[in-house]
Amino acid sequence: MPVHLSEEEVVTIRVLADKGQKKSEIARAMNVTEGTVRYHLRREAEGDKDGRRLKSRKVDPYREVIGEWMSDWDSRDRPNVKDLCEYLVGEYDYRCSSANTLIMF
Repeated sequence: MPVHLSEEEVVTIRVLADKGQKKSEIARAMNVTEGTVRYHLRREAEGDKDGRRLKSRKVDPYREVIGEWMSDWDSRDRPNVKDLCEYLVGEYDYRCSSANTLIMF
C-alpha cells in the first residue's frame, strides 16, 4: 500500500536532502521507506507540476529558523521531526499536526 505524505512532509524530505542528510537517514526520521524518499525527490527533480505545491505552507516563515536548528546538530546525532516540532512549539508557538508529525517546510 503506497504511503501518502502530506505536502509538508514532502517538503520536509526535500529540505533535509538539501541540508545533506542521506536518503536512509531521512527515511528513518520520517518513518517511511528509503524508496518513498527517492520517489518524492525524483518527482521534485522532474518538475512535478502539482498545483498544490504552489500554495504557501504554514511553515514557510520558519525555514531559516529550521535551517539554523538543523545546523546545530552534531553529525553523530540525528534530529527527528518530533524534536523539531517540540522546538518550534516551545520557541515559536508553532502548531504541529500531532506529536509525531510536523506540518512543515
